[in-house]
Amino acid sequence: MDETTALASFAVSTELSDVPEPEIDHAKRAVRDYLGVAVYGSRHEVGDRIAAYVEASSPGTDATVFARGSASAPGAALANGTFGHAIDYDDTFESIVIHPTSPVFAAALAAAERADADGRALLAGYAVGVETAFRVGHATYPSHYDNGWHSTGTVGSFGAAAAAASVLGLSVEETRHAFGVVASGSSSLKRNFGSMTKPLHAGHAAQIGVRAALLAREGFTADPSVLSGEIGYGAVMTPGGGYDPGEITDGLGETWSLTDVGFKPYPSGVITHAAMDALRGIVEREDLAPADVASITVALDDAASEMLIHADPQNALQAKFSIEFCLAAVLRERDAGVREFTDEYVAEAETRDAIARVERAFEPNLFGAEFAGYGARVTVETTDGEEHVAEERHAPGGPTNPVSEARLRAKFDECAGTVLGADDADALAAAVVDLESDGALSDLLDVLRVDRTA
Repeated sequence: MDETTALASFAVSTELSDVPEPEIDHAKRAVRDYLGVAVYGSRHEVGDRIAAYVEASSPGTDATVFARGSASAPGAALANGTFGHAIDYDDTFESIVIHPTSPVFAAALAAAERADADGRALLAGYAVGVETAFRVGHATYPSHYDNGWHSTGTVGSFGAAAAAASVLGLSVEETRHAFGVVASGSSSLKRNFGSMTKPLHAGHAAQIGVRAALLAREGFTADPSVLSGEIGYGAVMTPGGGYDPGEITDGLGETWSLTDVGFKPYPSGVITHAAMDALRGIVEREDLAPADVASITVALDDAASEMLIHADPQNALQAKFSIEFCLAAVLRERDAGVREFTDEYVAEAETRDAIARVERAFEPNLFGAEFAGYGARVTVETTDGEEHVAEERHAPGGPTNPVSEARLRAKFDECAGTVLGADDADALAAAVVDLESDGALSDLLDVLRVDRTA
């Protein structure tokens, strides 16, 4: 059995009862985290623009557009996937550079509404989609990512297609064709980091996943073994070689990746987070104010240089990929949340002054860890000549360096509560906890489908 067929068989045969309980519990935390940041993203500038596009180009009542009404299923997937990545606050695998939930859950939910499925089918589809994205991602990593592809949008498309196929009840053969369709629609370039198109990658993946599954259900054909062969997806998308189909097939359905999903404590590129936590520890422990700090030097792995492309950010989107801004915000606030990542905050004189004190330094193979460890070393020189050093070898929020439930819930409350209000945010969180129960998906949608633009 080739890897495309193996994935298709896995996607359509897996039920929620096949997923281990710890993985389901972690999945619910991921869904809650995603819904919080996506609801907030629906009111962001990126959210406003993608919602206007969807309203004009994909009208309908098949599926919910978070806090904005409804659209066709592919349109809702596009909007909600983009919302989830709009402020770069959504989850990411610890072992590979992919944001799984924004494309996968957006696709699964749109398909669930189209099929009138229940919460159990939705959770199963989400689990299948995350596993698919993880495995296709690892099969093509690192060649695919290193060549400039943004895996959230490329291999995330396969996760979205698997989720939609699962929820829609496609056959194995139909799902193979859905993967063939999605392979030709799979695209996203890292060159667009720091622009509105980066969050669009997640929405595009969700949309093409739903579209591919719906086309396949109508009998649309594609190469049924698209991942394999000399001109298959695996070979084409890994220049110089490196595609490993065993990463897809070995242990498929026996081992799970959901608990590899980590949650962001800051709304910026994950490569910035270890340094931000390290500096946060220093300024809190030493009780430092910006006036006390002469300079900050941050050491990162060489590989981080291709993502941290905005040393002098001019807006909030660029700031998410600026280690200088991220550390400046922590220096000023001892934290950095959605309030700090705004164009106005980036432009403030106090922020510009703090940015000027940050110096980046890249080191090959920092800490001897793999790139996905995202470690950092921060050195603070004070105005009275003292030096303080802190290291974080793994980004906070992942399974190796988890953050507390209280911190994650506070993040959800800030994001969801800003748009929904405290009571509806609580209701949304409660619906996620009980998602496999009768009526819970309806409760969740009752909160999400209310148009909050008035």
